[in-house]
Amino acid sequence: MEIANPEAFLLFIPLIYVFWVNIKNGVRFRSRIFTPTESWMKDRPKLQAPTPFKIHISLRFLGLSFLIFALSRPQAVSTREKRTVDALDMVICFDLSKSMDALDFRPNRREVAIKVISQFIDRRKDDRIGLVLFSGEAYTAVPMTLDHDVVKQGIRSSSNNYLQDGTAIGQALAVAVNHLKGSVAKSKIVILVTDGDNNMGSVAPMTAADLAKGHAVRVYTIGLGKKGKVQYPVTRIIGGSEQVIYQTLTDASNDELLTQMAEHTGGTFYSATQESMLSSVFETIDKLEKTKVETQTYVRRSELAWPWLLLGLGILFLEIIALNTRWRKIP
Repeated sequence: MEIANPEAFLLFIPLIYVFWVNIKNGVRFRSRIFTPTESWMKDRPKLQAPTPFKIHISLRFLGLSFLIFALSRPQAVSTREKRTVDALDMVICFDLSKSMDALDFRPNRREVAIKVISQFIDRRKDDRIGLVLFSGEAYTAVPMTLDHDVVKQGIRSSSNNYLQDGTAIGQALAVAVNHLKGSVAKSKIVILVTDGDNNMGSVAPMTAADLAKGHAVRVYTIGLGKKGKVQYPVTRIIGGSEQVIYQTLTDASNDELLTQMAEHTGGTFYSATQESMLSSVFETIDKLEKTKVETQTYVRRSELAWPWLLLGLGILFLEIIALNTRWRKIP
């Protein structure tokens, strides 16, 4: 609610002053006549009992207060915003292979990547975003949607428990492009995050890159992980019980292939060997793929003064009735 004429509240200053003067001095100039009866001493009016003066001053103050509030013109305000967005459709391809549990990031590559990607999604408020998950095979986990909470939940709850292990980069990109090819958005991109080399899947990476280029899909590839030897945990059944052992991974990411795929589609390859670099990569992509937003705001105001006006007049009318009936003044 908004007040259109707040200066009307200044009228409360003389109203409160007059009310105060009447309360303090008014009784001095008023008298009451009691007619004694046999039970007069027993039924005599109490000093705190309502009197015409008290009824008059209370109702008059309350009624005029409501009229002043009505004069200030309270308004109900509703706002409607019309947004025109050059829609950007995006699919994030996220690697679920076992090597994403490598410990060169803290706590591991997977958790860090999920956190950074979620932060990136939060910044892309007007984009439709989809999610493709892959390891030895790939599938669409979340179709393109404006409900970004669903996308973030999809990547946070992702697991390769039911997928063949490996890294099917080409197949993942092909699934993403197939999802984007029917899009009418002016800009379509794929962000592919992986820490390995293509070693699984039925689609060659460059074949998938050709497919992306043919459908005007720009591909950003991100190679995750430090160079050199890195340990990652693997669960094995030993002696009838599950035990965690650590295996060593050495320079699994094929940066040359990821660079070729990105450049072939007009995108860029980024290498992220630590969390700060990964965050910087997504900030760079965020700046490169900005969309223009034109906003028109419509404001509708509804007057709320009438109920207060009628209430104030009603109380003043009640004062007239009260002072001419039960609390009648004589003369």
